[in-house]
Amino acid sequence: MSFEEPDFDLLVRKILRERGFDCRQYRESYLKRRFGVRMRAWKITTFTDYVNVLDRHPEEYIKLFDDITINVTQFFRDTTAYDAFDKTVLPVVLEEKKKTQSNILRIWSCGCSSGEEPYSIALCLIDRLGLKIGNYSITIFGSDIDDLSLNRGRAGVYGTASLENAPPEILAKYFVQDGNKFKIKDEIKTLVKFIKHDFIREEPFKNLDIVFCRNVMIYLTKEMQTRLLVNFYKSLNPKGFLVLGKVEGLMSTNEGLFERYNITERIFRKG
Repeated sequence: MSFEEPDFDLLVRKILRERGFDCRQYRESYLKRRFGVRMRAWKITTFTDYVNVLDRHPEEYIKLFDDITINVTQFFRDTTAYDAFDKTVLPVVLEEKKKTQSNILRIWSCGCSSGEEPYSIALCLIDRLGLKIGNYSITIFGSDIDDLSLNRGRAGVYGTASLENAPPEILAKYFVQDGNKFKIKDEIKTLVKFIKHDFIREEPFKNLDIVFCRNVMIYLTKEMQTRLLVNFYKSLNPKGFLVLGKVEGLMSTNEGLFERYNITERIFRKG
């Protein structure tokens, strides 16, 4: 099935006008593929037809946003990245808290999908701190634009596919199994705050120690990547950490904002 190009801009403007979501942050080729998935589902071939579908069936926006944001994620996705985070980032952050006599720890999981990433961060923290976790005021912000994904995160119930990288001792200690589903325990859930947030159009979170934004920027235009990295810089406390995906990095215009901390795992530190 081939798709006709006219009225692509009309569709993009409609989504911005009616839902406040600026699709132009994504590469055009990627966006057209995502639109194509939904158009095939409706057995239509033009963007004009899809505009009409959105007019008649506004609930379609939910499925469209779910497709645009992909939402493919797992607990401890890329285990070496989490190992580096646990062994080389968290000790530095916690030592800095000790020096400044601060017990406030704020982390942002940007583009958190259904919650596997922020919960993985929480599991790293509780495993490292143990009984001392009560000495800290911890907030992990999990943000996304997709309501379905955020609701899944708030429910905290996952299938085996999401947990295949989770160590057995973590599963046994922090999850309750019900058939082939696993529910994360409340002591982990209370550390994560799920928020609907458009990281391009809305103000970033502030006073953060660590920002995770993994496998998000690859879908954005270079302009939007640059803008997002500036927002992360503004979000982070001095010497805060930024964790990107394995195939992501700094834009040339952002080189001076961050130092390379672990280039293999794409971990950077605010300069």
